[in-house]
Amino acid sequence: MSAGTHRSVRINHLLTEMREAPVTVWTTGQVQRLYDALGFGPQRSTARSDLKHLAARGRLIESGPADDRGYRLSQAGARCH
Repeated sequence: MSAGTHRSVRINHLLTEMREAPVTVWTTGQVQRLYDALGFGPQRSTARSDLKHLAARGRLIESGPADDRGYRLSQAGARCH
């Protein structure tokens, strides 16, 4: 599986979890723990990169200071893909 395919799989899992979970604001640490539980590994940099990727594409909204960033679904992210 290519790196792009891995990212796509992770992001699909993340967006599904964000739509279904009662958590309204997600942190890098929460995504890191989710990825670890799903078998993607516990890399903080991967979680951070995926969150930034989704925010840059309008699927998530960033909030908070740079050292305590939170993310929530945008209207585009809340829709099924």
